[in-house]
Amino acid sequence: MRAGLLAFVLAAAASAQTGALEGAVVDAETRMAVAGASVLIAGTGLGDAADAGGRFRIEAVPAGPATVRVQAVGYVGLDTAVVIPPGATAVLEVALRPDVLEAAEVVVQARRSETATRTDAPVLLVPQSVAVVGAGVLDAQGALDAQDALRNVPGVSVQAQGQPGAIPVLRGFATDQTGGGVRRNGVEVPYLFDGLQANVERVEVLRGPASVLYGRLEPGGVVNFITERPQPGRHLEADLEAGSLGSGRVAVDVGAPAGPASTRLNASLDQTGFARDDVTSRTAFVAPALRWQPSPALTLDLDAEAIAAETTLDPGLAGLGAGLSDLEDVPRDRFFGEPDAVHAWRSAGLYTNADWSRGALGVRSGASLTRSRLERDFLDLDRLTDGGDVARGLQRETLGFTYLKGTTFLDLEAATGPVRHAVTVGLEAVHAWAQADGVAPLTRGPGGFEFATIGAVDLTDPQPTGLPTDEVDYLDASIRGLDAGAFVQNRATVRFGRSALHVVGAARVTHVRFDAAIRALADTPEAPAGVSERDASATFVTPSAGLVLEAVPGLAVYVSSGASVNPIVERLDRNGELFEPTRGVQVEGGVKIDRARVAAALSAFWIQKDDALTRGPGGFFDQTGRQRSLGLEAEVRAEPAPGLTALATYALLDATVLEDDNVAPGTPLPFAPRHAGSAWAE
Repeated sequence: MRAGLLAFVLAAAASAQTGALEGAVVDAETRMAVAGASVLIAGTGLGDAADAGGRFRIEAVPAGPATVRVQAVGYVGLDTAVVIPPGATAVLEVALRPDVLEAAEVVVQARRSETATRTDAPVLLVPQSVAVVGAGVLDAQGALDAQDALRNVPGVSVQAQGQPGAIPVLRGFATDQTGGGVRRNGVEVPYLFDGLQANVERVEVLRGPASVLYGRLEPGGVVNFITERPQPGRHLEADLEAGSLGSGRVAVDVGAPAGPASTRLNASLDQTGFARDDVTSRTAFVAPALRWQPSPALTLDLDAEAIAAETTLDPGLAGLGAGLSDLEDVPRDRFFGEPDAVHAWRSAGLYTNADWSRGALGVRSGASLTRSRLERDFLDLDRLTDGGDVARGLQRETLGFTYLKGTTFLDLEAATGPVRHAVTVGLEAVHAWAQADGVAPLTRGPGGFEFATIGAVDLTDPQPTGLPTDEVDYLDASIRGLDAGAFVQNRATVRFGRSALHVVGAARVTHVRFDAAIRALADTPEAPAGVSERDASATFVTPSAGLVLEAVPGLAVYVSSGASVNPIVERLDRNGELFEPTRGVQVEGGVKIDRARVAAALSAFWIQKDDALTRGPGGFFDQTGRQRSLGLEAEVRAEPAPGLTALATYALLDATVLEDDNVAPGTPLPFAPRHAGSAWAE
């Protein structure tokens, strides 16, 4: 009895001489949690690593004054003083400042991404290739469009189709222009005009299949334009540029407080001239934004965008046909189009977001409404006639898109023994409407209506002939669809001293339903002549899994597997029937380094796509393809010496056709160079 009482008294005395420390580590700029931060009590062996929510707790800390040392990859380390109360718990919040690589005020390394996991996460710990091109690089390189931005990403090229908004090609696979592969803050947009507008803060590129995150998607990946948010305080920036061929730009970025809220306005006016006469491009853009934080736990965002752009369509010289031996002698400034043939784009969007978090629980909800309208003239150089004239064809289309989207994500953090879990559950749905109308000069042939040519021009001295006025409505298409999905992801982390093992598993159930009514007088690649009414639905499950071994802070090795599914909505086969969804699967592995002065990544991947579409006889698409892409990608972003900033990329790509009725096996996929690289320094 006395021995037990003595032990109790001694234990109570020891407890009175120690206490505990708990708190959170956050980013000083974004206030986001810094997962994995190391928190140590200086002069002792006591410490803890921050969990996915940035929280930590250290028991049995000697009472009295103590120095707390906090470090995290990508952040400036911090020592702070604290007093540990005997027998009680001290609470501490530590705000770490990002340790960015800077030279001449240019930031070349962005260390976090929200595209790769649908939550803000360190790029180092994502088991897939993800590139973040920040505003510092975009500004320093004078990036004018998305093509300029994407040259900083290995494995990415751009397919131009004689219109603004060239199509990104990721690992050999073109993105879906109807909204699958290009996003604005995670919201799909019809990518028929360039997305690099004045309010873009950074461009994030996730390479490889990611239907588990985004539903319908091509296997190459997704490009996400992240826009700027209002910040506290006042600021005003203005930009005035002038260039050759009548090019110029005016842009403003202004922010100011509005009571308890912060506001921001981005606006720009651009004009671009080209080497060919009569070819110009003009764009007007405006984007107001409002952010309100009624409490530390709740953030509300409301922002809008509107854009109006018009570009003269340039048919170029490429479509004149074989046998033109003197094509190289044609001056490059010779214009074979029509000044009145244009690509006109109008788009407006309204976006709302709410972000609430308290403790281990967080909720993110958003809604958006976007409407877009495209009027484009397809003016093709058909052939060179015997008389030396260039025969031309014309089709004029009007495309309208409306997207209504809602999302809700629940973030939960928990622990089972030594394993810490960061779980995200999400629901999202998008309802889309599309309308397409087409007019063109037609002629009645033996098999029905056919497209007629318009006025030819002289090869040596082309002069505008004017656009025809005897056009006929040849196409009327209406498409309505629903894309809904439920998503769950768990990142489980186990730490072993300075090392950590992260296991990421996710799955998504996606339901797609759509109906289409198409009337066409003449055969087109999208639909045969006649009336086609089709409706269909599909439900599919897409999983993904990844493993990341964080050997030491700043060095990670990973392996992952993912899948993609993309229902074909906008095209019918030659019999007016719907196509099956295309499917893709990928296996990828690599290593990532994130140190104070260098960030690098090396990855190897294999992708296979089944049920691919290729154009067959008569211009219609057939679904008989199997395609494969494999390769290596490397990128380095570094500050090797004070004042010197450099980045370099390289990609070795073998993207080919394996099986197809229209294309010979072994044929390389278009716009997929075997070797590609870039280098830049300042």
